[in-house]
Amino acid sequence: MLGALKFNSAKCETTCRLCLGRIKLLKNKRNMQMRQYRKDIAELLRTGKQDYARIRVEAVIREQLTLTAYEILELYLELLAVRSSLVANSKEIPRDMVEALSSVLYAASRVPDLPELTTLHKMFMQKYGKEYVAEACSDVTCTRWMVNENLRHCLTIEPPEPALKLETLSEIAQEFGVEWDMDRARRDLLGDGDHMMQLPAAAAAATGGGGGGGGPLPPMGSGPIPGSS
Repeated sequence: MLGALKFNSAKCETTCRLCLGRIKLLKNKRNMQMRQYRKDIAELLRTGKQDYARIRVEAVIREQLTLTAYEILELYLELLAVRSSLVANSKEIPRDMVEALSSVLYAASRVPDLPELTTLHKMFMQKYGKEYVAEACSDVTCTRWMVNENLRHCLTIEPPEPALKLETLSEIAQEFGVEWDMDRARRDLLGDGDHMMQLPAAAAAATGGGGGGGGPLPPMGSGPIPGSS
């Protein structure tokens, strides 16, 4: 039964605060690392080593996705820390916390550099049961429990899309004032010019095309809690 075991709200809050502190340190470290990656890629483009730059840019994209995941988790961990007493006193998952709680659980096994998430995973498994936690953590059933779609994307382990690689290379070249053969990169990554329409905003703008900006992160869900079996 949900909420059958006593939940330690003080431990939950402390764990969330520790994780928030760790995220702050990791963000600083990864931002410094990414700046060096971008500088190295700019130098590769400047010296005509575009093939190497296209490989290295994948690390930049991965760092960017990880930093975005950190930002999403920061919001949810802050909410859990503030409302830990509410969680302790609720037999069911509070409606406006379903997305935050499920997203933290989903990230627990996918973000190994945040061990505090594993502690929270165990605590909420005891609180709400193995079935709910298993569903929230599964790529197949996590949408039922409103896991943040942007977080899922950031934590997906797969090669970046060619258009995103081209966009990121273009951003780096502009940032460092590097002249490079973008036409060649577009041909190699996307094929012929008919693919221009598929370019993200930054890459399209760099080649004279149009494009709009990205949208905001999805808001935390406040809808009804999916029924549990």
